[in-house]
Amino acid sequence: MAWSVGERKGETKRTAASKLAELRPSDNDSSQETADQEKLKSESAKERDLASGMEMLEMDFLLSVVEKTKGDDKNDVAMRKLSFNELLRREQQKHIDSKALTVYAVDEDNLYGKDIQCEAMKELTKRTTHKS
Repeated sequence: MAWSVGERKGETKRTAASKLAELRPSDNDSSQETADQEKLKSESAKERDLASGMEMLEMDFLLSVVEKTKGDDKNDVAMRKLSFNELLRREQQKHIDSKALTVYAVDEDNLYGKDIQCEAMKELTKRTTHKS
């Protein structure tokens, strides 16, 4: 049986239109449920940082990265920043060596940013306060 060009086009249009499926339902109830789920995820993310995988790293590894302050390679600096921030998040900055904290507090080459500089100064201040 021979098909003409006009018949094929019409046939194609009918099947294409029948195969449309809505990926995101426009129903307000489901969008509210999605918003509630996102809110719960963001609240639980504040408690534990499971998305970044930094929790898998052991304390000794993080300290070794943070305490090796020589070099200004951008990848090394990025790893130091991430590790320092993870120690802050875990509230374990008390374990960082004072010499390393001094490097972060002074930050001569402006590698680490004001937040890390401030936290290093805070920790050094705690260590040097006089007890009455």
